[in-house]
Amino acid sequence: MGAHNVVWWELESPNPAGSQEFYGQLFGWTFHRAFDEPGSELGRDYWIVEHNGRGIGGLQAALPDAATPQAGVRLYVEVSNLEATLEHAARLGATVERARVFLGSDDFWFANVRDPQGMSFGLWTANPRKDS
Repeated sequence: MGAHNVVWWELESPNPAGSQEFYGQLFGWTFHRAFDEPGSELGRDYWIVEHNGRGIGGLQAALPDAATPQAGVRLYVEVSNLEATLEHAARLGATVERARVFLGSDDFWFANVRDPQGMSFGLWTANPRKDS
């Protein structure tokens, strides 16, 4: 493995069932329980996040009374139609924090969303605006 490769990401959610429902409906991700066998030292509920049958990240139950992070690393998910995805996320209970933002000469756009559990993530596209 080379240095500085991103090898895994996790959502730490105060409501894992709500996160599974939201991200499953928004991106088609599926979730399966993991690390709950005897001898595991994790100590919290955990699920592998899958897309097209491949593990792409993890979902972990937040510690009780954990504050929602306001600073830290933000996950960006590539989408083909940014506006349609923003509308779908809003219908599922998310809040759009920033609508489409142009990054300049690279011809990329992004948006930021806060899911119903209070976690912020980004959407990323190389596609110009599409009316949904």
